[in-house]
Amino acid sequence: MSQWKLIRSNDWSGAIPTEDPKGRWLHLVFDAESAGNILSLSVLEDLKKALSKVVNHDGIQAVIVSSAKEDYFCSGADLDIIESANDADEVKSQCREVQDLFGLLGGFQVPSFCVIHGVCLGGGLELALGCSARIAVDSPRTRIGLPEVNLGILPGFGGTVRMTRLLGLRNALSWVLTGGRMPAKAAWKKGVVDALIPPEGFRQCALKIIDRESMNQMKTTLDRRKKLRKGLMSWLIDGTAIGRRLVSNQALKGIRKKTGGKLPAPERALEVAAFAASHALNRSLDREASAISKLVTGKISKNLVSIFKNSERSRRGDADEPAGSWNETDSLVVFGAGVMGSGVASVALQKGMPVRLRDISQQSLETGLRFIGSTINSRFKKRRMSLEQRDETLARLTYGKSIQGLASAGCVLEAVVERMDVKRSVLADVADKLSPDTIFATNTSALSVSLIQEGSPIADRVVGLHFFNPVPKMPLVEIIPGEWTSPETVGKALALARKLGKYPVVAKDSPGFLVNRILCPYLLAASRLLLAGTPGPRIDEVARQHGLPMGPFRLMDEVGLDVGLEVQNTLFAAFGPRYQASTLLQNMVERGWLGRKSGTGFYRYRGSQSLWNPEFNVPESMLDKTQKVKTADEIVSALVDPMVDEASRCLTEEVIADAGLLDLAMIMGTGFPPHLGGLLRDADQQGLLAIVDRLEKAHAAGDPRTPCPELVRRSENGQSFYE
Repeated sequence: MSQWKLIRSNDWSGAIPTEDPKGRWLHLVFDAESAGNILSLSVLEDLKKALSKVVNHDGIQAVIVSSAKEDYFCSGADLDIIESANDADEVKSQCREVQDLFGLLGGFQVPSFCVIHGVCLGGGLELALGCSARIAVDSPRTRIGLPEVNLGILPGFGGTVRMTRLLGLRNALSWVLTGGRMPAKAAWKKGVVDALIPPEGFRQCALKIIDRESMNQMKTTLDRRKKLRKGLMSWLIDGTAIGRRLVSNQALKGIRKKTGGKLPAPERALEVAAFAASHALNRSLDREASAISKLVTGKISKNLVSIFKNSERSRRGDADEPAGSWNETDSLVVFGAGVMGSGVASVALQKGMPVRLRDISQQSLETGLRFIGSTINSRFKKRRMSLEQRDETLARLTYGKSIQGLASAGCVLEAVVERMDVKRSVLADVADKLSPDTIFATNTSALSVSLIQEGSPIADRVVGLHFFNPVPKMPLVEIIPGEWTSPETVGKALALARKLGKYPVVAKDSPGFLVNRILCPYLLAASRLLLAGTPGPRIDEVARQHGLPMGPFRLMDEVGLDVGLEVQNTLFAAFGPRYQASTLLQNMVERGWLGRKSGTGFYRYRGSQSLWNPEFNVPESMLDKTQKVKTADEIVSALVDPMVDEASRCLTEEVIADAGLLDLAMIMGTGFPPHLGGLLRDADQQGLLAIVDRLEKAHAAGDPRTPCPELVRRSENGQSFYE
């Protein structure tokens, strides 16, 4: 059965129109076997067959392309096709076929109209761009965009070229290079969508527009497009070679500043768009197909596709994870108005949740409220929400020093000081006041959830929710079940994290959980390099050049040296010599050097400026003068190899389910370079034998860490983490 239904009709009252051989409209309805209308090879073949039959219908007024799915027009191309592509010539040929196939939609004797209701991304938008015009339903479900650069490729089914020809170079780049997803209204304002219609009765509204436009030769649509691109500035930028060159040069600077030159896809997309702005359609499409064929068969694209698949697992959930839901009427009660508590509260408010913020300190409450207010108001200033939406969001917040709002709470989240006695005290204070469906979540970065919940009458409803700082920006949440946590509690915690727009991973209740346990060896390695004579700024610079968002010393300053010292001591107590540290951090904390929050750490902070701390000197007694100066590659290996070793141990101990989720956690929790595919995928690509060899040499030179037996076994047997 075809996944495209070709139906002639005189009306449109349902997803599948009623057949009428004499109807004015020829409907091409997308109804794939996949839930999201994915463009698989079979879908494209069915489309080709359906389009060949359009010419058999005389007397039609327009072709209408739509979807039978309620929430999806099309979510894009089949990722399995991208992941399995290895022959560049074959990829180019296939892309040219699809480009021409989508081009047929705009080449009929009558106009074609794509009616978009729901998700329209990637190849779905490229298909829509092949039509004469696009009509979008103004609904929260409608999201429109070209996310291909996030997968290490570019829109290669004609999207880069057709978007540039539609909007001009300058405006097209905001779609092609960012990978963003825009609501229908934004797409209409920017000219990607030609008409906007309300959700209620959208099919009849669409028919009225289609009837008008097909009768007047698309005059309204074409006039609007012309108006959007008129003006001296548009002519100077899009209509002249020097203007296009200026736009391209500025865009390239922005790309390299953002990616550090590590991601080729945005640069290739820019080249194709710039070419399309001044060359004929067919030559431009050929350039686009050539560019994507090289990208899609490259290692970076494979890595990014793997990350995306694992992020979807986290976002949507695996079939075998505990079931759970978050009720729309549930509120969130947050204990602790510090950085973490106020961060979680601000995110929850923006996701539509009622929030109660409680702290025993009036000063902390006021500081937290100022943060929440400024965070939400900044969205208003950036026009990401209206004045009414801002006020409605803030109206969902209540606060105070008293314990209130527990009756309607779906979750009570404590984000108080990182001390076992304090966290157990908070749990004891509220345990008998919670409804049977309320869970208690502890936001701890290293303390045992089992010890927190031990002896509590609601131990089965206690779970760890480890958010990362800053909460509004960091997408990862570690879900940590304790010894007595029920599956239902885990399920509800997962649902809450997803409601907050986060990507949750379930981690075993062990010291440091997952991310901090793997990150700490990276920071310890940086300290060893420093003590061996490599300058701190040089270490940070090399780490950034490798693709990390910040170097290890800058990271320690951001986290807080006192916090880092506490985590370091916790892990040393749990795992022994491989977490052996110098007294460097201890000495700095004793001097009051806590990092950014105190104004001084490894760096000295003055306003927006920061310089390596001029008072910082490694004591002569701590220096290891036997070490030679390290190259950039040696610095990277010294920093990353211990992380690979600890990650292998985490897999062996089942701290995390598999390598894919571990890599996702390290990317989303630490900013590990996405183009490398994650810590363990990068290790596979380097070769485990080489990593084990370097670890053994480092141990022989004084590093207390010895390679994990399982890592050694894998390397000797020629196995990888991704098998």
